[in-house]
Amino acid sequence: MAEFENPYAEANPFARAHFDCLRCDGKLWEYAIQKRMVCEDCRAVFRSGEIFDAQA
Repeated sequence: MAEFENPYAEANPFARAHFDCLRCDGKLWEYAIQKRMVCEDCRAVFRSGEIFDAQA
């Protein structure tokens, strides 16, 4: 079987977003693959689109 490196296997899928949580004002982390954001404080989960709409 061929060997290859998968850069996604070891990478952290979360990126800190520049948005505040709609519930507790904590910082959000974006999980872009699923188009979701998670609060680092209260662990609330939001759709990315919901956060973008609220910030506009």
